[in-house]
Amino acid sequence: MRQPCGHHQLRIFFIKIDKLVAVTDADSEVSPQGRTVARAASGRARRSQEYRAAREEYAAIRALREKNWIAAHIRERRYELDLTQQEVARRAGTSHSFISKVESGEHIPTIPVLNRILAVLDEQLLIGIERKTPGQDPEREVAPAPESISA
Repeated sequence: MRQPCGHHQLRIFFIKIDKLVAVTDADSEVSPQGRTVARAASGRARRSQEYRAAREEYAAIRALREKNWIAAHIRERRYELDLTQQEVARRAGTSHSFISKVESGEHIPTIPVLNRILAVLDEQLLIGIERKTPGQDPEREVAPAPESISA
């Protein structure tokens, strides 16, 4: 969106777990129609069932992210790809009830099962190790998670 000459908008970005979040004064910004962004979103929600459903889903995902960010990530990615829990379960070789428990934050899958779920979602699980040395920047190493784990 172009700003009138002489008007600059400050945008601050934070990385929250795995999402880049833009923080602005959007709720106080006024559109050319004279409505705030928040008010315009409320209007879209009143007019569109699909918009309302998406808004409710993302609100639930934000709340879940506070409890279990892995569950929130899986749920959000599945939603973005328009897949059902049943489709993810079948393609990952697990049950619908298992995927439901993972997405609710009730269960944490093993690394091999998480690898299979993420593969269905076109993603790859990475495992990282961080070494902290006083007075120095942390040293990080990241690699793909193993396909299977043996004792």
